[in-house]
Amino acid sequence: MPKQDVEDLNDQLKRALSQCAEGDRNAFSHIYALTAPKFTSILINQLRDPEAARDVLQHAYLSIWRNAGRYDPSKGKAFTWMLVIIRNRGLDHLRSKARTPEMEEIGETIVDGADQPEDLARTGDGGRLVARHLALLPEHVARSIMMNIVEGMSCTEIGLKLDTSPNTVKGWIRRGLKRVRAEMPVTGVSSVL
Repeated sequence: MPKQDVEDLNDQLKRALSQCAEGDRNAFSHIYALTAPKFTSILINQLRDPEAARDVLQHAYLSIWRNAGRYDPSKGKAFTWMLVIIRNRGLDHLRSKARTPEMEEIGETIVDGADQPEDLARTGDGGRLVARHLALLPEHVARSIMMNIVEGMSCTEIGLKLDTSPNTVKGWIRRGLKRVRAEMPVTGVSSVL
């Protein structure tokens, strides 16, 4: 910008700030029209967020309006005085953002994997019922069923642990579960569990 244009701009801003100090809203509109494009660009570069820049700019102009009577032309140019306010507001925003880390929003569609109270009641009662019936089985059969169902071991792994053939373990588990299902006072294990 040529030197003459800068001086003209500063003279216009100085007069407008003086009028703003007296409550002249038209003078404030004139200040905004003269400076908003440049200040917006400065804040976008400073904050790297156009939306935040617009918010900060609004607060900065409010501060300029409220403090227009404090501008002293003998201490500096009007544009520079306003620029300091704009930049300070931008720095305040950056500091505030650094102190308050952004929180990730948790969507309402995330499934809660925890057992619900009614499920716990049903499986708790069912578990006790199954445990009672497993206790009626021979120890090696009940143990094979528990190792298979609870620990997730295969018949081969159980056979190695119990020093028995996998086919024998498979038969123990099959017959044991058949007996538990037949003796349970419900229509099936799946209705309890």
